Amino acid sequence: MKSKRWLALVLCSVLMLSLLAACSKDNSGNKPNNSSNTTEPAPGGNSETEPPAASELSGTIRISIPNGSATVWNAVGDAYMKKHPDVKIVVDNKPMEGYKEWLTAQFAAGTPDVDLVVNNEVASLQADKKFVDLYPWFDKDNPYTNKKWKESLDLDAMGINLSGMGAEDHLYNLNFESVQIVWIYNKEIFAKVGITEAPKTFNELIEAFKKVKAAGYTPLALDGNANSMWSGQAGWLVRIYADQYLRDYINIVKSQEQDYTFLPEIDENWTYDINDPYNDSNSKVTKNELRQWKAIKDKEGPFKVAGNPKWKAYMENLKELFQYTPNGFFGVNADQAYNLFLTGKAATMVGSPASYWQLPKDFADEKKTGSKGGVKSFEYGFFNMPTMEGPEVMAPVRTIQIPVGFYGFVAKDAKQTELDIDFMMYLTSPEGYGVYLEAIQNSTDAALSGVPALKDITLPEELGKAFANFEPIGNTEGFNSPGNSLARGLWDYQPSVQDWVGSIQKYFAGTIDTDKYLTDLQANIDKYFEAALKDRKKELSDLENPERRPPDRN
Repeated sequence: MKSKRWLALVLCSVLMLSLLAACSKDNSGNKPNNSSNTTEPAPGGNSETEPPAASELSGTIRISIPNGSATVWNAVGDAYMKKHPDVKIVVDNKPMEGYKEWLTAQFAAGTPDVDLVVNNEVASLQADKKFVDLYPWFDKDNPYTNKKWKESLDLDAMGINLSGMGAEDHLYNLNFESVQIVWIYNKEIFAKVGITEAPKTFNELIEAFKKVKAAGYTPLALDGNANSMWSGQAGWLVRIYADQYLRDYINIVKSQEQDYTFLPEIDENWTYDINDPYNDSNSKVTKNELRQWKAIKDKEGPFKVAGNPKWKAYMENLKELFQYTPNGFFGVNADQAYNLFLTGKAATMVGSPASYWQLPKDFADEKKTGSKGGVKSFEYGFFNMPTMEGPEVMAPVRTIQIPVGFYGFVAKDAKQTELDIDFMMYLTSPEGYGVYLEAIQNSTDAALSGVPALKDITLPEELGKAFANFEPIGNTEGFNSPGNSLARGLWDYQPSVQDWVGSIQKYFAGTIDTDKYLTDLQANIDKYFEAALKDRKKELSDLENPERRPPDRN
């Protein structure tokens, strides 16, 4: 699959499920709608079949997304059902915790009842084509805009480039909002300990944390359970800060002229520029995934972990940062960490611009605060990732700034796919998104994550001005970098991730030193390499000639 369309199979965004958990919690207590008068979708079938001509839409769309607001999705469903009386929308959102396992279990039992899901954590199911491929529908007319669907989508903002698309390219989920990971801080706590400006460097951040801790506050409200370490906020920091030390990875994984991934219109004009935070973006250079796998196997350059001074410097700084997390860090979940910040017990947290609107709602939320009538609000602010410094640092820090959503449809029969796509066309139209946006503004449990990656959408003035205040510093997400593929175990392969979580906990707890940690991580990568490769439908023989397209092994 061409790397410039990485969004179809992005794993570490994987991290974005946790973002939605932090910014759009569904604590409404809504129970699943088990109405018996719904139409059961037929199992099986090919999702890429042409839709029946001039058919009247009917049937059921079942929506189950992690920590989505039932209020918001029911509002969109109600508006859609008014336009299509023979369609029923059933919203049965699930908790973030255990969502991946729940979704995997649905497929293990056969064709799932659910239709609309968030599927970025189930790469193996994507590889098995268990979801509707959206690319064939981009050229279809959107009845809610009277133009082709792709003309309603801001493909650049979505990270999608349709030029040169081949038969091996698929898009199994859609992202129609962007997000930028930032730090949020309690200005009142900072002022109490004598800090008048937000930290710009990592050393300034650590000095601020020392003062905050001495004053009796938790410096960083961060969850440290296994889910957070892999795909949540802790995992964001692990990957973001690795990027500062390992930026030259691009010279290894970039497509070479003979490669099946090489696109002359892009790659012939590219030159390495460490000073450009967008130098390795997918719109500027394509990557060959096989070259990355080969570099991991051969321990080439930044893909060598043990004995690498850059990895050592990075990990020692990261360990310093994680010393300022809550007591009992490894047992703290996302809700508990957020409660610490919300109730004024912690000075900072990691999140997104959605907190700009979500925090005022949550101060008054008895369930989230644990206090009758909510808690007293405080003045809060935002700052970008403070950059690590030192001789091994290659470039200033970047963050995660990507389109999010990862909404996909379970592949069923042609009639169900036609209905599903029509619903998504409505949602991404000015009319449907207007309903969605108004419902978010009126809700108590949702906030807009970022600027919509949709055309013909006008945000309310207040929202537009607020998003304009978040300065872009570059993006680390979606690249074939060692930070994304090695810093949390081997490329999201779960047995490797599980071993890594145990190892990083020992390291942060001080029971093993940096050299031992890196030796263990290298052994982990080597142990699971071939199994992880096979999980991606690839074989060791593919790495002998990385310029060749690997065979289809579905």
